Amino acid sequence: MMFSSVRMFPAQLGVPAESGCCVASVGRLAVWRKVARSRSVYSLVLHPHVWKASQANTPEECFSLLFVDEIINEMVQWTNQKINISAAKYKHHNATIQPTTPEEIRAMLGVLIFSGYRRDNHLSTKDTWSPSVGSCFYRAAMSEGRFTFLLNCLRFDDADTREQRRETDKFTPIRKVWDIFIEACGTHYMPHEFLTVDEQLLAFRGRCPFRMYIPNKPAKYGIKIVMVNDVNSKYMLSGIPYLGKQGTRARDGQNLGHSFTKELTERYHNTNRNVTTDNWFTSVPLIQDMLHNCGMTMIGTVRGNKAEIPEEMKDKTTRAPGSSAFLFTKDMTLVSYVPKTPSSKKIVLLLSSMHDNNSLASSGKPTIIEDYNRTKGGVDTFDQMCGQYSCGRKTKRWPLCVFYGMVNTGVINSRIIYEENMKRAGGKQIKRKQYMQELAVLLKPQQLGSSTPFGTGSHNLRDRMSSLEVIG
Repeated sequence: MMFSSVRMFPAQLGVPAESGCCVASVGRLAVWRKVARSRSVYSLVLHPHVWKASQANTPEECFSLLFVDEIINEMVQWTNQKINISAAKYKHHNATIQPTTPEEIRAMLGVLIFSGYRRDNHLSTKDTWSPSVGSCFYRAAMSEGRFTFLLNCLRFDDADTREQRRETDKFTPIRKVWDIFIEACGTHYMPHEFLTVDEQLLAFRGRCPFRMYIPNKPAKYGIKIVMVNDVNSKYMLSGIPYLGKQGTRARDGQNLGHSFTKELTERYHNTNRNVTTDNWFTSVPLIQDMLHNCGMTMIGTVRGNKAEIPEEMKDKTTRAPGSSAFLFTKDMTLVSYVPKTPSSKKIVLLLSSMHDNNSLASSGKPTIIEDYNRTKGGVDTFDQMCGQYSCGRKTKRWPLCVFYGMVNTGVINSRIIYEENMKRAGGKQIKRKQYMQELAVLLKPQQLGSSTPFGTGSHNLRDRMSSLEVIG
């Protein structure tokens, strides 16, 4: 749809919001229409997994909802495949190079989570396991050599068929595990009214066929994950890796931003929720598609070079600072706002299918902009949370970088589930650091024999970890 023959209404000249009317310009005809758009969110049919998640009462139970047994078993199977190849190069076999088990993989996850809790992930393994520098938790969990060997051998797919699968999917070294994890994240949580679609950059500077350079991100280089998050809780609902121009195909007649937004929100179509996006995603065809075919509204900044945006909405030469101009069609509202900051050279353009009036907030800004600012931070805040207590370590292998991102996501998402369950049951609320500490201790093997590769001492690991006083 082409916006044209726009009539400009600065804030002081526009139709008062309390009048319940506004000017709409469709084609070359400006008409009056009554503002009467209502809004209510329709609940999805309660998935059995959501009910199961509501019954999780411990950090370990919540985390296991997302890192399901199928993921652990995949890791065990293909890690052992690599261990068998690596162990053949050793002259003497010992506990360090033995095959792994599901219990040990969970213990390894506990070590990674504990290092995130203590912010030890930047330390070398030598310092981490040092009696003078590191925590005794690491030494109780497993030896330094075993931990390093496990990370080096950690694999997520069959190496024998990888090259054949890589021809059609660049993400194939971790695709199956990723898909299982994303499905678990989506099915175990019911989001609130507002969702955010944006990008996360997993910091990585090694060799990767789809490594991105994004100058406005702290890491600059890394693996781009496009994701949708709940605005209220910051829960990550779904994510799609960006595999470059050759590895990521848009649907017919759609740009990538359109395809990503529609695919990520597919589970919530026809629920009347709202999606907030930035100008990489927002377009007139996307907003119309989401409104008419997907039953969802949208708010988003839009680039001024879009063909549908009239020149009058981009011209600030005759506009006073703090003024707003509105343009309406049947489906959406376009607002052009001139910031009050004297140094600002840009006009702020936003499109919304959730709003259909020219109301202003107490700050003098249009309500559309206030609502956008309130709902745009779901992914950015989630990304900050990942970095605050990151479980990741330096690596030259991009699948391991993605795996660390999954662990960070699993910790945050599981903690949100735990927190909401405790709130509903009237239980004790705990901070994220304490949650990570308790989760790390709980991710321990249930029983160990003398021949297991955990630890280096003669004491049973379960007894050692149970009696361990964790010091932050």
